[in-house]
Amino acid sequence: MSRADDRFAIQDVLFRYARAVDRLDHDAIAACYFDDAVDVHGAYTGDAAGLVEDIRTRHRTIESSQHFITNVLVDFTGDDSAHVESYCLCYLRQAPAEPGAPQDLAIIRCRYVDRFERRAGTWGIADRVVVFDESRTVRVTDALDPTWVASRRDGSDAVYTWGVGAEA
Repeated sequence: MSRADDRFAIQDVLFRYARAVDRLDHDAIAACYFDDAVDVHGAYTGDAAGLVEDIRTRHRTIESSQHFITNVLVDFTGDDSAHVESYCLCYLRQAPAEPGAPQDLAIIRCRYVDRFERRAGTWGIADRVVVFDESRTVRVTDALDPTWVASRRDGSDAVYTWGVGAEA
């Protein structure tokens, strides 16, 4: 495997993590980490299994979530290890108090400071610190046409039922 292949494999883990959080695919979140990884994630510090439970709890009231991961910088520290810094922009929209009511949208700018390792031929997150740059909340009213295909935070999302990520 070349270093370019390694970079793509690491980026793939980062992008799969974003999809997993946005679709609330708890198994896929855990699969991005090694079991002994430590994640420092805002108020949560602990292992991947605990992070999954923390996300499960914190996202109960979040109707829509999008994580955009960019500026991925990989510094290899060995054949099977790398320090990785990634920028992340998160949009987290709270469920409305009642149908059609305004909603709070949290916009968070942060960076993932990760230690990646390759174990048994697979790259994964060995440790992560989420460094927060800004968090703000704005009031929004969802004006999407209800006949459009809507994002879902579970296995019924179009990514799993039509095309990319769908079972063959």
